[in-house]
This record gives sequence, C-alpha cells and structure tokens, in this order.
Amino acid sequence: MKYISWGFIALLCLIVVTLSIGNREAVTFSLFPLPFVMDIPLFILILAGAFLGVLLGSLRTWMADGKARRENRHHKQEVLRLKGEVSRLEKLIAEKDAAISKDADHLLKIADQRDNSAA
Repeated sequence: MKYISWGFIALLCLIVVTLSIGNREAVTFSLFPLPFVMDIPLFILILAGAFLGVLLGSLRTWMADGKARRENRHHKQEVLRLKGEVSRLEKLIAEKDAAISKDADHLLKIADQRDNSAA
C-alpha cells in the first residue's frame, strides 16, 4: 500500500511539473468580489494550487489523527506505569525470597544443632 501511495504522489508530481513547464503564459488572476487583479504566469497558479492542496490535505490528516495520537500517548503512559509496577513487584518478591531463604537456613541450623545434641 505504501508503494502505491508513493507511486501516486510521484505521478501527480510529474503531471504538475509537466503542466507547469507547458503553461508559462501570463493569465489574469482575480478574486471576483475583491478588487484584486493580477497578471501572473499560469504555472505559478498551478504550483500554488498544488501546494495549497498538499497543505490542506496534511492539515486535515493531522486533525483526523488527533484522537489516535492522544490514545497512543495514553497507552505509552500506561505501559510506563505498568513497567514500574512490575519492577516494584519483582523487587518485593526478591526481598521476600531472600527473607524466606534466611529463615530456612536459620531453621536448618537449629535442626542440625538438635540432631547433634540428641545423638
């Protein structure tokens, strides 16, 4: 899918460049209700329209993906919190294992002393 989109963009760029090279003649550009009239080469209008389209498309995509970015940020924070919790619990288990091992060694020493004194 990624290659298809890159191919489409390359084709679109080729078309825009071809139209720009072939249309160098000056045209009258006006914004009708406003008193704005300007004679500029047609390729500038073509490139400006392409740039505006890319800019507006990027803005729309960025706004549409806002929810996904927010959820992604929330999930990353949750993962970091859970990693901290796992590390805390692993440390707690290690401490309890060390305490149990120490108690077991102490009980074995007591049992050995009783066996030696009874014999």
